Amino acid sequence: MAHVMHTKIVSRALLLASLVVAWTSVAPVQTPIGSIGVSPARAADVAVTRITGGTDRYGVAAAISRAHFAPGVPAVFVATGQNFPDALAGGPIAARMGVPILLVRSGDIPAPTADELRRLAPNRIIILGGTASVSGTVAANLGAYQTGGGVQRISAADRYGLAAAVSQAYVPAGVAVVYVATGENFPDALSGGVGAGRAGTSILLVRGGGIPSSTATELRRLRPGRIVVLGGPGSVSDGVVSALRAYATSGQVTRIGGRDRYDVAVGVSRSAYPNGAAALYVANGQNYPDALTAVPAAARAGASLLLVPSDRLPTAVRDEARRLLPTRLAIVGGPVSVRDRVTFDLRVALGDLPPLPACRYTDVLTKFRAYGDWHRTLLDTIYMIGRDYHPGDMVDTSSAGLNGGYPVRSHIAADLKALAAAARAAGRPIQVASGFRSWDQQKATFDYWVSVGGYEQALRTSARAGHSEHQLGTTLDFTTQGGLPPWEYADWATTPAGAWMAANAHKYGFVMSYPKGRFSTVCYDYEPWHYRYLGRDRARAVVQSGLTLREWLWMVGDGA
Repeated sequence: MAHVMHTKIVSRALLLASLVVAWTSVAPVQTPIGSIGVSPARAADVAVTRITGGTDRYGVAAAISRAHFAPGVPAVFVATGQNFPDALAGGPIAARMGVPILLVRSGDIPAPTADELRRLAPNRIIILGGTASVSGTVAANLGAYQTGGGVQRISAADRYGLAAAVSQAYVPAGVAVVYVATGENFPDALSGGVGAGRAGTSILLVRGGGIPSSTATELRRLRPGRIVVLGGPGSVSDGVVSALRAYATSGQVTRIGGRDRYDVAVGVSRSAYPNGAAALYVANGQNYPDALTAVPAAARAGASLLLVPSDRLPTAVRDEARRLLPTRLAIVGGPVSVRDRVTFDLRVALGDLPPLPACRYTDVLTKFRAYGDWHRTLLDTIYMIGRDYHPGDMVDTSSAGLNGGYPVRSHIAADLKALAAAARAAGRPIQVASGFRSWDQQKATFDYWVSVGGYEQALRTSARAGHSEHQLGTTLDFTTQGGLPPWEYADWATTPAGAWMAANAHKYGFVMSYPKGRFSTVCYDYEPWHYRYLGRDRARAVVQSGLTLREWLWMVGDGA
């Protein structure tokens, strides 16, 4: 931790230098719980899973199928993964039939799709779309995976005709309800997939300002009792809604709208699950493939399907999740498609994860405080380790090709060396400004800053003994090689070395603990030089999550 007062920088550097002591002779000792508080347990339990497979939509679709459908399914729908219109109509019908949707490219069958087709051994395969979407070669190759029912193609001149053709093939006349959505974009139709599937009906497509002839013809055949329009007037005009009344035998046409696609999905959920749902599936609403292939899976699981942006939880979605009260939560897609920021907020909303405590200054022994817990130990203004925490497996930073005199735990040395080498290769050489601190060293550091700027200011820029990440032996302060101490720069992250670290440190396992503008979350002032080692995979997960390190540690530890 550093103090932000420019006039005291040299004094701080001298202080830190004076605190380098003989650290190799201290034996590791664990501190028992005495009068210090203990972290709380979770408030409730929700089974949380992430359904993902590989790095693309084809792998995710295969993973969704694998998690929900046993071998020997009567059919599999196959659609292009390169554009949305052909696939939209398939979701509700696949849900109605209890079969999966898999994705292909126009000219080939991706390996995850082929592997899943072999596992499923479907009786027949139904292709959605013409040869421009799924080529004749792909159709012929799909024949190797069916077990007797053959390969069928449903196609039409356009997306409106295709939706009508799918409906005609699988939905009998006289249905109670039909869903209608714009064919000019995908979110509204995706939102209605589970609702339509549960109702045993189809989704037909219209233009924003008119009803295509193919849609009108299918509505006349279906003779639905009522029609549900998905989306607001910006998607389906009031004029189209009025015209649709002629096709409902009751004359009833209702609209499920809202400010955006997320509100529409919430409206469908409320309609389909008025008394709550046992499970909730959440998918990215900014792209179609994951949500599309999740429709039959969610319907099979008795789950509502809600849409989110990749990096935040809309208030309406949060409130609907609370209303549904699911005991199972499935995040559909990888950590970039739906970031852990969303998972974190959903778990808190559902009571599965205690809210992150507001910043305050107390002493509670952190849950994970053994030496082997270095990657998940949460230290902040509340949670702490004991006085005698002192790992014995220390090496000097010189072993990593950096300036010496700073102890770190031995298991971080290889990645620290790689980080330093990469920075040098990029012309952005770095050096260490601070490493491990014992309890007494950290106490002296904090007391010094109290004497400089007062107690309240010291709490923002330094950690009390037991609460500092430097005491783990896996945290370092960095600066530019041959330059000033990092806290002497107006913002070290804007220097060449600091900017390089901000962009690349996670590739070598290091995460910035105290990012800019996040004081209320991390409880300390911005420190662009303070990096904690978690290992490469975990550091990448933190960066992808959209969470601060404090939040991420809170989540993976189910609270501290």
